[in-house]
Amino acid sequence: MRPPSVIPMSRNLRHASRGMALLMALGIIAFISAAVVVSLRKVAAESALQAQERRNREAHFAAEAGLAEARETVRLLLGGNRSFGPVFLALGNAYNNTGLNGYVQGEAGLPSTAAVPWYEVIGWTPYSLAAASSGTAIDSDIAAANQELTGPDGTRIFDYPTQERLFYRVFLVDDNESDGNRTTDSNNRVWLVAVGEVRGRDNTQPQRVIIRALITSGLGAGGSCSPEDANGSANNGEC
Repeated sequence: MRPPSVIPMSRNLRHASRGMALLMALGIIAFISAAVVVSLRKVAAESALQAQERRNREAHFAAEAGLAEARETVRLLLGGNRSFGPVFLALGNAYNNTGLNGYVQGEAGLPSTAAVPWYEVIGWTPYSLAAASSGTAIDSDIAAANQELTGPDGTRIFDYPTQERLFYRVFLVDDNESDGNRTTDSNNRVWLVAVGEVRGRDNTQPQRVIIRALITSGLGAGGSCSPEDANGSANNGEC
């Protein structure tokens, strides 16, 4: 009788080694795929974070621009007065022609009430630059090279940066004085509150930044520079 052949066992060993190699290859592929997915997620998260930070900076700059514009608007409305009372009246009339009762009402999230009225200094205003169009900061009538819309070779440039869906709005609120009346100014100081906002497409997912500044009309009856402005110096009205 012939002894059993060893060939089938050798084939089994070869099949086992091939199966082990296949499992290792599949494991390596799975590991690489998982690493790629994790990397893609990390890149997407970093990109979203950077986009949010960029929108936050844009909104902040818009709020700063609105605040600067509002300070000038309030200065003009103040005229030669020291008290901001006439400014409240003018802003209320400009908003809905009801004088001191013309504060912003009925807007969700805005703490404007009869007890603490918020007067609108500047309504929602776009903060943007448009390229090669009239009414912008770019003068299309200038044809000299390296100025406005022309490059070194004299060709027109149309790739100026633009901000889209970027707005600001500014309110004026009387500070908390000892008399408790927020429609009369007895210390010549008020708050300007500026809101900068970047809106998503179709006005969705807004990114907002809110800044405020305590402004004063300077030395005069009823008060002087705020402690923040005076900062220990002589109150000479130059706040």
